[in-house]
Amino acid sequence: MAAVATVGAMENKRPAGGLTRVLADIAAERASQDDLWGVQEFPDGSGPAYADRAEAAKAECAAASSRGELTWRHILAEEFFEALAESDPGRLRAELVQTAAVAVKWVQSLDRRAGEVDVPAEKLVRDGIPQIIRKGGRNPDVRVAGNDEYTSLLRAKLEEEVGEYTGSGDPSELADILEVLHALAALHGLTAADLEHLREEKAHAHGGFRQRIVLRLPPPDAP
Repeated sequence: MAAVATVGAMENKRPAGGLTRVLADIAAERASQDDLWGVQEFPDGSGPAYADRAEAAKAECAAASSRGELTWRHILAEEFFEALAESDPGRLRAELVQTAAVAVKWVQSLDRRAGEVDVPAEKLVRDGIPQIIRKGGRNPDVRVAGNDEYTSLLRAKLEEEVGEYTGSGDPSELADILEVLHALAALHGLTAADLEHLREEKAHAHGGFRQRIVLRLPPPDAP
């Protein structure tokens, strides 16, 4: 098995932490709002009139990222204005959920900086990360994962990468997810080609997701 390094908080993407606490804080705030104002209904006020502002926020976010100056403000603004540009209720809801998810991640980041949540002491990283850290003038504290823990570390890495994608919507995160999937497949003796063959078999038997079919599920108490 190829050497796998683990390193504590050395990679650019830190693992998400404290989600339960943040969601509890949000639930408490929502309860407080309901106690104060009751159930509220207003027009959405969103729509195509905000499309230009959404594009501007997206461009600003991309420019900041290319300069290495990306901030949570850029990311949240992009998601927020993308939501404002939607008038279809379903798409508006999806964009608002993404906006809320980014806001939650920002709060988690604030909590980590304040030392209010525990950041794992180590995590699985790509093989080249230690060398990148050394080139930056730091000396990473690394070890090689044992056979008995490698699978669980990969599964944790998969959750981390999926969380990064669902939180940001950045398509480049899909490449990270794919890299972890290939490593997991290798544990089962499967090559990337084998995995693709399995995908093709399932697609042939059951189809893919190109037609965007949504199955309405019966209520849990339905006979």
